[in-house]
Amino acid sequence: MRVARNLISYVKAGYLLHLITLIEILVFGCLYYCLNMPVWFDTGDDLIWKSMAIGCFVVMPLFAQLDARSRYQNYKLVKDHLYLYGFQTKILKPFMKSRCQRDAAKAAAEELGLCAECNKYFQSYGYKWYHLLPDILLKEPSILFTKNFWVTTLFTKTYHQKIDFEKLKCPDRGKKKLLLTP
Repeated sequence: MRVARNLISYVKAGYLLHLITLIEILVFGCLYYCLNMPVWFDTGDDLIWKSMAIGCFVVMPLFAQLDARSRYQNYKLVKDHLYLYGFQTKILKPFMKSRCQRDAAKAAAEELGLCAECNKYFQSYGYKWYHLLPDILLKEPSILFTKNFWVTTLFTKTYHQKIDFEKLKCPDRGKKKLLLTP
């Protein structure tokens, strides 16, 4: 049961990234089918083109899944902090940078019954459903060429939750009993 809940939380925290991965795999499958048709390539270069296409469509879903894993770490951190300290904007502020981070924060807030406050906070900064790209990419596109951007985006450190939500007896905030995991 715990694994199923964690899986559902993982999907919720990065649903957009999982959708992107599925679309990329679908496109890869279609291209792979088309590239195997001899009509497309008459020259001996088709092995090079096929290798480039396969390489591109293997790397792209991998990036999306690494990003989804990082967003799941954000989700666990936000959920712990929202539970321990209640709704505070200073908890959510570091996670406004991208749509995927906002989705992870919203998933955590939703599980704690704080979704309305979270949505209101992000809307107060003007974020709407179509704000997909990270803010920094719009301000400084050259950030894509820095190591720090890729490390913080794809390789966020694993966060171990301090609260065992499975063992909580009473989910009511006023009667909570904190159970810290070792």
